[in-house]
Amino acid sequence: MLKSIKILSVFIIILLSLYTYGTESGYEIKIKIRGYSDSTMLLTSYFGEKIKLVDTTYSIKSGEYLFTGEKKLPGGIYMAVSSDKKKLFEFIIGEDQKFILQTDTADFIQNMKVSGSKDNKIFYSYLRNNEKQYKLNQELTERIDSLKSASMDVKSLEQKRDSLNDNIVNYKLEVINNNEGTFVSTLLKAMRDIEVPDSINNSTDSTLAFWYYRDNFFTNIDLSDSSLLRTPVYMRKVKQYFDQVVVFNPDSVIVAIDYILKEARPSRETIGYLVWHFISEYQNPKFMGFDKVFVHLVDEYFSKEEIENTTPSILTSLQERADKLRPILLEQPAPNMLLIDTLGNLRSFSEINSNYVVIFFWDSECGICGKEITELIKLYGNSDYDVEIYAVNVNSDLEKWKEAVIEKKLPGINVNGTRSATKDFHDLYDIYGTPVIYVLDKNKRIIAKRIGAGKIAEFIDSYEKIHNKSVSN
Repeated sequence: MLKSIKILSVFIIILLSLYTYGTESGYEIKIKIRGYSDSTMLLTSYFGEKIKLVDTTYSIKSGEYLFTGEKKLPGGIYMAVSSDKKKLFEFIIGEDQKFILQTDTADFIQNMKVSGSKDNKIFYSYLRNNEKQYKLNQELTERIDSLKSASMDVKSLEQKRDSLNDNIVNYKLEVINNNEGTFVSTLLKAMRDIEVPDSINNSTDSTLAFWYYRDNFFTNIDLSDSSLLRTPVYMRKVKQYFDQVVVFNPDSVIVAIDYILKEARPSRETIGYLVWHFISEYQNPKFMGFDKVFVHLVDEYFSKEEIENTTPSILTSLQERADKLRPILLEQPAPNMLLIDTLGNLRSFSEINSNYVVIFFWDSECGICGKEITELIKLYGNSDYDVEIYAVNVNSDLEKWKEAVIEKKLPGINVNGTRSATKDFHDLYDIYGTPVIYVLDKNKRIIAKRIGAGKIAEFIDSYEKIHNKSVSN
């Protein structure tokens, strides 16, 4: 009997340890909202610039909900959301993942009571203080504006407002310093902007402040911390870096991307999110030349490592797109074309000796092309520009093409792309519609592409200023 009791005791202990392990590794979030009657509640989180659905639950009884799961949730800012997708309130998922949030519909934040989560106690204390200080600041600003309009002295009120703003900053610093190791501390620190020291700001070298700001931009945020990806802060910081620090040209953007991705390692999740974010930005870039960034991302990341959410077919599509773009990036030698002209002779733009060659892809049945031809005729007749036109018609009806050339008085070398001794022009120059214009220099390198005919003269003026300046230096 004693032996069986011992065996039973051991079995119970094992069961209890298994239960403890299971509950510790999962999450259990109880939410109670007085005055709220929706039968369904959604649990969502930030994910970069998106909102991600994490879980769905139904009311236990009116205003009470329980979210549970066997695995712990990744850290970050989560949201309780109504069935019609309206955010009710935010809360923190950190180390503590078994807690209770109690509030009411009168004021979710001010009336929030937290049990079992240190992070959320700090978070809501911070939110309440912030809201209080914001209201005081707003009241002071309204009084200052009112007195200013009456031409009254507002110096003391402005000093009071400055003091209030200092208190807000100091309170945030206290929360950060007094709660190291918590997610709230990490979050608030990540929100802080870099302050340039007075010694640098007051320097006679005005560039020092910029270099300090650039070199220390990410000092307060760990880009490899995937929990910060589940906050609005992470991508706001990344975008701010590109807006305020990075020089707007493809090479500088590539350097910046490589730096950010290096800082985001070893987190596969942050690397995956960032690489896909940059791909979406530069796959169809708004500005000329930035397709170079897309090619770099495919060559240096997708082709060299496993990126999350990349299937073999997606990888193949990306690589094929990069392969098509790589030969026609700016500064690359323009792929040669040997096409028949209106007399049936094979002609190449390589025979042209002008300073600039305009390759003009057009269709004799394209209305917009006619407008571009009008601009090209103006450019061709302007003696200030040493330009020759290599006009590639994409229509296989040779008679219509020849008639259109005569009718529109299109100058230059007129050829037909459907009669070729070289590779298909569609693949060579990524032509999927018309009109499309490429501009080559005298060495037949691509210096502009997908540019409007009316902008070519302006581009050449700018290009020559930059080129002449670099030569003289």
